[in-house]
Amino acid sequence: MIIDFHLHVGDFRPTGREARLPMTWENQIARLDDEGIDMAVFLPVYNASPEGAPFPMWYDERSSVRDQVVDAGRYANRIVPFGNMDPRWGPNSADTDFGPILDWFQAHGCTGVGEITANIPFDDPRNVNMFRQLGARGMMVTIESATMAPGHYGYQDDPGLPRLERLLQAAPETIVIGHGPGFWANMAAVRTLDEMEGYPKGPIVEEGATPRLLRQYANMYADLSAGSGWNAITRDREYGVRFLNDLQDKLLFGTDVCYADAEGRMPQLQYLRDLRTQGKLSQATFDKIAGRNGMKLLELA
Repeated sequence: MIIDFHLHVGDFRPTGREARLPMTWENQIARLDDEGIDMAVFLPVYNASPEGAPFPMWYDERSSVRDQVVDAGRYANRIVPFGNMDPRWGPNSADTDFGPILDWFQAHGCTGVGEITANIPFDDPRNVNMFRQLGARGMMVTIESATMAPGHYGYQDDPGLPRLERLLQAAPETIVIGHGPGFWANMAAVRTLDEMEGYPKGPIVEEGATPRLLRQYANMYADLSAGSGWNAITRDREYGVRFLNDLQDKLLFGTDVCYADAEGRMPQLQYLRDLRTQGKLSQATFDKIAGRNGMKLLELA
């Protein structure tokens, strides 16, 4: 089974890119069929955190997390829904009780939340409080990560991801699925905030915090989606193949496709298939990354 662990639906066109084709449920299901993907994890991001919401989201007809979770229920044979939330919701306190929200998510089939785009530090007490409550319910979290510099969406961290590490230690029962430029920039050793932005190029001479955290913490996983995940495994292709093999039990195939046009497609799945054909990934390793690891987390196996 192949599972896309990072799927969205909605109008994500930023100002000036209105020519892009928004992603509908029908378009996403057709894409899954076309690419040979059996199931997908749906991540509702509309209006969960203001930092992650381009303006079209605010006037889309189905622009709430609630609406999107309900809509996902129409495709229960193909789609596993996550909820989404922000640690600043409610009283905006380190003592906020998220129980009623989590009750609703779980009643509607949500096995996790994300991707969370709140632009606060990973180790903010409000965030630790929310992650602990999620872990107590067996709900995993997909994160969006950035740098400590302003003007981004996603969690803030310093070079070497020390704040993410403190969160992993503070909420050991919570499965955290890494994603985003800040997380994947740390494939190699990172020493400045500038190095955590965008898609770093060049060979990986010294291994960074991302592979270390995946090895060291049982609750740390990662999805390979988006340009950031693609860059992480291809900036140094020899190292990337070692990384895929060494951490095959902690990696999840994903796409993060947000547009229905051809430009929006992602190359990760075909690349994994090519590596399998070339003998650089075994069938067993391919199966784990493409779907078996996801089945285990989602308790489908």
